[in-house]
Amino acid sequence: MPPGSRVLTVARVEAVGAYTLLVLGRDGSDPGAPGQFFMLQARPEPASAYLPRALSAAWADDHEIAFLLDVRGAGTAALADAHEVAVTGPLGQGFPDISGPAILVGGGIGAAILPWLVRTLPGPVTTLLGFREEAQAVCAALVDRDATVVLEPTFVTEPLARLLPADATVIACGPDPMLCAVAALCAEHGTRCLLAMEAAMACGFGACYGCAVELDGEWKRLCIEGPVVEGSRILAGRANG
Repeated sequence: MPPGSRVLTVARVEAVGAYTLLVLGRDGSDPGAPGQFFMLQARPEPASAYLPRALSAAWADDHEIAFLLDVRGAGTAALADAHEVAVTGPLGQGFPDISGPAILVGGGIGAAILPWLVRTLPGPVTTLLGFREEAQAVCAALVDRDATVVLEPTFVTEPLARLLPADATVIACGPDPMLCAVAALCAEHGTRCLLAMEAAMACGFGACYGCAVELDGEWKRLCIEGPVVEGSRILAGRANG
């Protein structure tokens, strides 16, 4: 295993609508902060080993660290069926300290990183969540029972647009088109925007360059620069492109 890795025991696995909640027992090691990520790999490895999956924790406390999975392929299925999980991290840049009101915007499995963040924010929080179907929207209760939830064909940017401009920090995580739309809306109204971006990560510490995304008009490694970045950074290159 890579340096800094440890093996944690699976405490429980629960269905949360269309998603799967994987809860691991803590071993006293650093749980990181909301927005950082971990590389997770099932133990023992299946006959055909899969690359680790980069996942941000849904929450962590003194006893547990939890991850919300969207089980789509063999790698995530192996995690959902594992008795132990090799965990490397925390890695990357999480959310900075945020004072004052916040608007949280989650799209699909992107909502998975928000339950922990909600618990740490000091100011009033408004939560907007968008999903493709009702089964996915079940996970909204993990984030905020008072969340505004929309389903396609309505996009989560619609309720967000009605709230802007706002004296609040907008925090978003979800698919790239949603993040671009949120960043553009916030730029239009002069509202600060933080994005937790998603990209395929093979190593998690900058060696493979597999997670390169366009930031500040240049291709940069998201595992080093992010996953949490200022929204203006993804607009810089696209405005000129």
